[in-house]
Amino acid sequence: MNKKELVSAQEAVDKANAKAQSFIDDIVDEASFVETDAFVIGSNGALGEGVVTGYATIEGTPVHIFAQNADVMMGSIGAASARKIAKCMERACKTGTPLISVLDCSGARVEEGAAVMEAYASLLAMAEEVGETVPHVCIVKGVAVGMTATFAAMADYVFMSKDAVMSVNSPMYLASAQPSIPKLNKMVGFDAYKENSSLATDTYSSAKDLKGKLTQLLATIGVIEREASDDDPNRVMSALTKKYTVKGALQALADDGKYIEVNADYAKDVVCAFAKVNGISVAVVANESSENNGYMSEEGVKKAAGFIKKANAFGLPLITLVDSKGFNPDLKQELSGFALKTACLFKAVASYEHPMIGVACGNAIGAAYSALMSKGIGFDYTLATTAAVVAPVTSDTGVHIFFTEELKKKKVSDSKTVDKLEKLYDSEMGNPVVAAGAGYIDNVIEAGNIRPCVSSALLMLLGI
Repeated sequence: MNKKELVSAQEAVDKANAKAQSFIDDIVDEASFVETDAFVIGSNGALGEGVVTGYATIEGTPVHIFAQNADVMMGSIGAASARKIAKCMERACKTGTPLISVLDCSGARVEEGAAVMEAYASLLAMAEEVGETVPHVCIVKGVAVGMTATFAAMADYVFMSKDAVMSVNSPMYLASAQPSIPKLNKMVGFDAYKENSSLATDTYSSAKDLKGKLTQLLATIGVIEREASDDDPNRVMSALTKKYTVKGALQALADDGKYIEVNADYAKDVVCAFAKVNGISVAVVANESSENNGYMSEEGVKKAAGFIKKANAFGLPLITLVDSKGFNPDLKQELSGFALKTACLFKAVASYEHPMIGVACGNAIGAAYSALMSKGIGFDYTLATTAAVVAPVTSDTGVHIFFTEELKKKKVSDSKTVDKLEKLYDSEMGNPVVAAGAGYIDNVIEAGNIRPCVSSALLMLLGI
């Protein structure tokens, strides 16, 4: 190929990939994107094979990125495009840089027969390797159907545009089974997923909005080394001592009160977030006791377990803010295999390879204590606020175990007597000082001092 032919080919590739290239340029640092494998052409003769690959920076953080191009063969997957994507993923693993995948794919090129099925399998195998090596952020820009949806589900963090659709089966097939044909994005879009599963992590309204969210996310999970912070590590939040809330605790804990909540609308009894504490990237799991009567639901347990596994892969210290009566007492959930979900949570925590700090902020009862802050499961440092209750069972159960004689004296267990005994149980049997005296709690603190105590513990555990 002479110089004239090369220039002509480059112009043709640029024209074919204009929209995909423009989207990439909008979410990365100006003039930072370097395209790779631009001239790959498969058996169909499609310029660029319907995908743009390369590397760039996002607010200075190096990333590898690929974007499917719906303007070329509808972004469909074939053997050549799969090899091109796989090379980009391999480079991300070799260089230890986060992978950004932008999906807009109509599915497989069925005319390629077994070759395309092999191609998809190789991509999914590579996605597993990426997941064990570097952070993978997936952006579903348009359509992600079939095994492309499975690919997205293997990512660590999934953004969906407002108009995006994602499903393992054809959305049209799914729609045909409905009494009335809904809009596809209403049926298998972000709004449909956000309350029903942890598949779609977040959404975005524009490229600018997406870049801002990517910047904040990558600053936490893409850069593990400690960074300087202007926020005083000894900042005290007195209001938290007066009234504890999960939101208040996260704002108190995180540098400048900023954190990234994951799957905020799904399983609201458990809050999962990424944050910086004294410049150190951390993962936080907190119980929201105002949801589900203070118990961890089956979905909440699953959400926590999945998040903890990802945080472990990222190499982040784990901080838990415990305020739960334990696992949800519900027969339907039991029969659906609740024990399998709780086992996954215990396995995720027990196999955690990085520092873990547990804080009892309210109820730390039974299995919630054991799973989310016990020394026995592997927590390195544990705290309890003065308002915490650390006990094997809830007070309404405890009074019938420990105060049977007192209750027998009353022929009728009036509410005032029971209430009095429950308070006595919490103050004596559930007093965190008792657990501290046995060596299970390292310190009992005011809730407003969570940030100073956790900051100090992080420095100690990380040897900084």
